[in-house]
Amino acid sequence: MKKYLLMLFIVSAIFTTTTNAQSAADPGAVLQQMKEQQKPGLMEKAGLTEAQAEKIIEINYETRMQAARELKDLNEADRTKKLAEIKAMKEKRYSEVLTPEQMKAVKIYYEEMGKNMQKKAAN
Repeated sequence: MKKYLLMLFIVSAIFTTTTNAQSAADPGAVLQQMKEQQKPGLMEKAGLTEAQAEKIIEINYETRMQAARELKDLNEADRTKKLAEIKAMKEKRYSEVLTPEQMKAVKIYYEEMGKNMQKKAAN
C-alpha cells in the first residue's frame, strides 16, 4: 500500500511539473490563462467591457515580455530609465482603450491583486 501511494505521488508530481513547464513555455497558453484569471475581475471591479478587459490583459502581457527582454542586461540607472519608458508606453496604450476613470479603476484593481498575492505568499 505504501509503495502504491509513493508511486502515485511521484507520477502526480511529474505530471504537474510537466504540465506547468509546458504552459510556461507556451506564450499563448500563458496569455489565455491570464485572461481567464483576470478578465472577470476587470469586468466586475473596474467596470470594463469584455473587449476592454482582454485588450488590457494583452497590453500587460506584452509589456511584461518587453520588460523581460529589454531590462535583463542593463545597469541600474539604465534599467530605471527604460522601465519608466515602458511604463509610459503602457499608460499611453491604456489611454487608447480606457477612459480616465476606467484607468484609475484598473490601477486600483491591479494594486489590490498585488496585495492579495503578497498575502497569499506570506501564508
